[in-house]
Amino acid sequence: MKTQKQAISEGYDVDLSGPGRPMGAKGKYPDFEVIPLLTEMEAELINTLGLVRNMLLEGVPSQDAREGVVLAIDGLLAAARS
Repeated sequence: MKTQKQAISEGYDVDLSGPGRPMGAKGKYPDFEVIPLLTEMEAELINTLGLVRNMLLEGVPSQDAREGVVLAIDGLLAAARS
């Protein structure tokens, strides 16, 4: 699935107005393509998991790397709880 930013950069119109999953559409009726998109929270979660994975693969991370990942996780948790 694409992020909303990726979809916009590829020429999709992004619809965030309805309930549920955001959708992207490209083209004109009746010949258009509709794709599901990641929510912003899902995109941030994937990004944070990628950071954690890289830290684990690279061994002991620097203090800056650890703080960056902790801040990203804190941001996700705060958004999820609000």
